[in-house]
Amino acid sequence: MLLSHRQLCLVLLCTTQFVALLDFSITMIPLPQIQHSLGFTPGGLQWVINAYGVAIAGFLLLGGRAADLFGRRRVFVAGLLLFTAASLLGGFSHSPAMLVATRALQGFGAALFSPAAFSLLLAVFPEPSRRNRALGAWTAVAASGFVAGLILGGFITDLLGWRWVLWINVPVGLLVLALSPALPQGRPDADTAAGTLDVCGALLVASGAATLVFAFANSEHVGLAHPLTFALVALALALLALFVWVEGRVAAPLMPLAVFGRRSTGGANIVSLLANTALGPTFVVVALAMQEVLAFSATRTGLGLLPMAVAFTLASAWAGPALIARCGTKPVIVGGMLLFIGGLTMLGASLPTLASWAASILPGTVLAGIGYGLAIPAWTVAGIDGVPEADHGLAGGMLTTTQEVGSAVGLAVGVAVSIAVLADGGTAAQGYSGAILVSACLVAAGLACAIAILPGKAARQEAAS
Repeated sequence: MLLSHRQLCLVLLCTTQFVALLDFSITMIPLPQIQHSLGFTPGGLQWVINAYGVAIAGFLLLGGRAADLFGRRRVFVAGLLLFTAASLLGGFSHSPAMLVATRALQGFGAALFSPAAFSLLLAVFPEPSRRNRALGAWTAVAASGFVAGLILGGFITDLLGWRWVLWINVPVGLLVLALSPALPQGRPDADTAAGTLDVCGALLVASGAATLVFAFANSEHVGLAHPLTFALVALALALLALFVWVEGRVAAPLMPLAVFGRRSTGGANIVSLLANTALGPTFVVVALAMQEVLAFSATRTGLGLLPMAVAFTLASAWAGPALIARCGTKPVIVGGMLLFIGGLTMLGASLPTLASWAASILPGTVLAGIGYGLAIPAWTVAGIDGVPEADHGLAGGMLTTTQEVGSAVGLAVGVAVSIAVLADGGTAAQGYSGAILVSACLVAAGLACAIAILPGKAARQEAAS
């Protein structure tokens, strides 16, 4: 059965978002093999992941605004070309520096095509009911892409070697590029096209995000309470504050404060940021626990994460959109995050006495997966609610930025917490538990923000009228 034009566009756009999230996690499982092959130091190894995360997080706003200014399909194709070329080069890496550099280049390419794909999706599905279903598919694919990276990373590493976790992107990228003429042009309107690109703002937000992630990553060597850690965090916050100050004064800001200042948009991005601080450390901690404590192989570890992937894929694609249509976005976000917190708490409590996968890992990961799967399409819909079409690329870039920054910072914090527990004489399992419980606290902060900031259905209807 042939796909309709809309269905083909949905498949192409969701495929690229799947790959963007997949590549954040696909190198997590083969990290020991990468370290052995290229000679990474233990501290430098996490930059195989964070170089990608920091690049995509730092330049997503630039990519979103570029898509709005220069045409969505044009920027989509350019970003995908860069991403595919970097994947090919990365597979040939012969040194740690080359791999980290190509991973950063992959992240920059994804920062261009991901927000462009999001705004193209909104253009293909302008009707609210179809748009919400399309966004449900989008968020399901995005969420499952992260876990699929862990699963495929294990299979590919065992069967073909770690280099193929990068080379697998090449045929996928070339296929999507060949079919990209089916996508709408996504031309900007006259007012938007007359704008300029805020390069200064892009450099400030990228520098702030990179410094924040580096502050926690470096704490592995100096400790969380070291003055250098506090100084780096302060520098990162200062750079981000300067970014906000600049955005309020330039003629064509990268992030118009009026858009982010909306309760629905700003609140959804804050919730996304805090919720996603749990995503990275949860998957990494569970993967490490299964390999180091339960002695699972890479392939078996990937299979052990499959129930969580299925849980939040089904919740994102089916249950989430149905509940949004019936209850609105805020109740679904609140309910989903309560389940997410409950799953993380169960997981964190069971890890110190890790007995088996079925008893200690399965219940908490499935509950967390359902909760996250319900909440992510709801905050995605809230994040674009009422945003003008000319700013859809920006809105998509903002949401993906908070997702990537949250995951990168959460991963760095999780590693730092685990190492701090080990330094105090705790076991590896206790360190993993501490990382998960800290993540649960950050998600609880996101839940509080959702309750306090996001407007309810009545408030949205009043604002619309």
